[in-house]
Amino acid sequence: MKINQLLILVSAMVSLAKSVIADELNWSGANLSPVNEMTIRAYGFKYLPTPDATYSIDFIFDEIDRTFKPDMNTLMIINNNHYAQADMIRGGQLYDKWWKINGEPEPTINYENYPPIGKQTGSNTWRCKTCHSWDYKGQEGVDETGDNYTGIKGLYSVREKSAAEIYEAILAKGLPLSDQDIWDLTKFLKEGQIDMNKYIIFSGAQSKAATGNVEKGRTLYESTGKCIECHGADGNKNPEVSVGAITRDNPWEILHKIRFGQPGTKMPAAVKTGLTVQEQIDILTYAQTLSKD
Repeated sequence: MKINQLLILVSAMVSLAKSVIADELNWSGANLSPVNEMTIRAYGFKYLPTPDATYSIDFIFDEIDRTFKPDMNTLMIINNNHYAQADMIRGGQLYDKWWKINGEPEPTINYENYPPIGKQTGSNTWRCKTCHSWDYKGQEGVDETGDNYTGIKGLYSVREKSAAEIYEAILAKGLPLSDQDIWDLTKFLKEGQIDMNKYIIFSGAQSKAATGNVEKGRTLYESTGKCIECHGADGNKNPEVSVGAITRDNPWEILHKIRFGQPGTKMPAAVKTGLTVQEQIDILTYAQTLSKD
């Protein structure tokens, strides 16, 4: 944003404050984000009579007056208590396959905002992971090429944004998500993401190899989290899932599922059972040694 535009916007914010009640709007924690060339959104400002809430509003540039003016129709209240009560683990499963969690019908047609460049169809086009990837980095990560490439940015960087800003961004996508769903997803995006490149080799001869401790992973697989109970000692107890094969093919997906569970099943989430990230990586590393069949 150009400095003169910023000054005009600040002036508009002051005017808005005066139009409500002097000194009752607090902009100290607010963030500004451009929506387009004519609109700037202010997030996270407070109205002192409602201390548990933050607000957002769009400022529209008036070409005649050459000033930004608040659009009161866009004013939104965000109850921050909802974020504090949100379920990060449920949010991680919603990111994977939301209809398995919130009971909505599985979509059958392509999501209207799925990019034409994408190669997926049907319900896959509605999954958060399809556009933003299992490593949360979209076109900058493991899906920079291949069948899952969409040209869409990842979500790893949104951890630095306010909860209100993330909430509103999800809301704007028009997905069949409840208010609770959106807050749970927001919690996951702010607190549940990890940089998988620290634990899984991204490229080169060792690409896809997890970097944990195999023996520690074996102990955890056999004694913690019921891995062996459901998948068997060789990882092939469930005929639909060969643990060894899938962890070698897509370790980023399996790491996400180790952390948050498999939607629609009783698979325990390592985040909930208290396993550290390193212990989760150890399990993944051991799983990659299991046989194909």
